[in-house]
Amino acid sequence: MSSKPSTAFATILYSIVCGAVAALIGTILHAQILYVGDFPITWGAVVSLVAAGMLFTYVGLKSGRIWGAALTGIVTYVLVAWSAMDPNNRFIVPTEYINNFPGPAVAGAIWMYGVAVATFVALFVTARKLKKESAVAAGANA
Repeated sequence: MSSKPSTAFATILYSIVCGAVAALIGTILHAQILYVGDFPITWGAVVSLVAAGMLFTYVGLKSGRIWGAALTGIVTYVLVAWSAMDPNNRFIVPTEYINNFPGPAVAGAIWMYGVAVATFVALFVTARKLKKESAVAAGANA
């Protein structure tokens, strides 16, 4: 994955677009819940986080810049948090409604706070892969 965008500006633009897409799709998908009796299985939130983390990692590896993965995660988190703070929000149920809507409130919390975790995991994976590619490139040039 060594084809890098030509400039830092391209990485910034790519990160912003991918972060917005992750926020939009993840916010829609996170609300998919399967109930087993009264117990909610928030599979949509988990799938959203895995997909977002994979996208953050992809951006970092594609750009060859770890900060590309970080910026994508930050954009996603800011947009998700901004959506959750909107009092007219109908997408992310706040945890204060956990007694009334336990499944959606848990899914919202998993999605919102999980984006930060997915970002850190993506940074770790990206840094490791870029370091390995750098070592291979240095070995090939020696």
